[in-house]
Amino acid sequence: MPIYIRFVILFTAVFFTAVLIFGVAPRVQAQAVNQQPRTLPVRPNGELSVANAPDYNSVISLAAANVEKRNSPTTPVKKTPPPAAQLENLVSGVQNKVGTAVNSMNAAVNQTGKVNSKPNNTAARNVSRPAQPSMNKFPIFNIGKDFVHELKPSNDRNWSQNHKVLQTAEFNGNMVTVRNVRYSKYAKNIQQNPASATETDEAYTTIYYDAVFNLDEIQTMDLVIVPFQAMPSLAHVQTSFGFADGRHIALSIEARYEEGEKYDPVAAGLRQFELIYVFADERDLIRIGSALNKNDVHLYQLKLTPAEIREVFVDTLNRANALSKKPEFYHPLWNSCVTNLVHHINKSRPNAIPREYRTLLPGLMDEYVYDLKLMVTPAKTFKEAKENAKVNWLIEKYGDLEYFSAGVRQNLY
Repeated sequence: MPIYIRFVILFTAVFFTAVLIFGVAPRVQAQAVNQQPRTLPVRPNGELSVANAPDYNSVISLAAANVEKRNSPTTPVKKTPPPAAQLENLVSGVQNKVGTAVNSMNAAVNQTGKVNSKPNNTAARNVSRPAQPSMNKFPIFNIGKDFVHELKPSNDRNWSQNHKVLQTAEFNGNMVTVRNVRYSKYAKNIQQNPASATETDEAYTTIYYDAVFNLDEIQTMDLVIVPFQAMPSLAHVQTSFGFADGRHIALSIEARYEEGEKYDPVAAGLRQFELIYVFADERDLIRIGSALNKNDVHLYQLKLTPAEIREVFVDTLNRANALSKKPEFYHPLWNSCVTNLVHHINKSRPNAIPREYRTLLPGLMDEYVYDLKLMVTPAKTFKEAKENAKVNWLIEKYGDLEYFSAGVRQNLY
């Protein structure tokens, strides 16, 4: 259900709840006040009027008083007193009418979800009434409950195939084992010609494997910028860590999708996506921007020391472990790919990337890194560096080959 409809439903639920609380309760209280005992009217002949009796006890008192008056020698009685059987029938009939009225009143009040006020007489309390419905049985309240439930981050949803499995890490001294490294292999026609891929070609199979790395051998950290065609100032930012043996492991910090979902900036701002740290094969993450999304892909090496890169890598793995136990919501302004990546880098080198407007516009992140002199490049201008960093044709050339990582970097440094 779209988020906009959910908010309309929630507002409607709150409105009707207020009506029930502040509208029905005063009327029920007024009815209870009107049921207080009152003085019975007297007929011209001295008898009490049955028609104006307010409750069952008054009816009984009225009938008894009238019988007593008719049987009293001091009271002029022109009519013959009714037999006991007739009086009993009269009382029985009145009792049935009172019971029916009380049942109707209770049923009407119960439909509003309010607890019925207790009657003032013993006879009315003995009248059976239907069980009061629980507030949880009202659909409008269930909608609100479900909406609030969805505002809590969870790892237990019907996730899309690419986001079903979380990556975690196990440390043993200088060695780290990354569990469930993702590798999504796309359809054969995409591998052969990524530029011709369409949405109908998004068939892929996802495999997972465990990878063991020696933290002492970590050497490089690359920044991957994938600007969106419609608005180049916005982009998805990834990173990749390189080791002495030539292997690389990529990281994408992104919104986690349920089955059938796609990214929606409004929904992301309204906390409708969980946050996920995806550690994956480069042939998976780097290729997806070019082959399926048809965006430019730019690959830059960051000017950080191996010790700083190691600290960033370990910190991201620890964050992935934390998210597997305590999920968080993704947010495009303060819990996104860029904000988290900047946070990890600044932990290893304080204030390496000061926060400014370009950290909120990921498409400008590479220019900002160049201005901060954090980019390894022989280029004399940023325009030249950006052109050299475009690797779409290399992605298409090396595809699923084992030396993909080396191939896409052949012209960079």
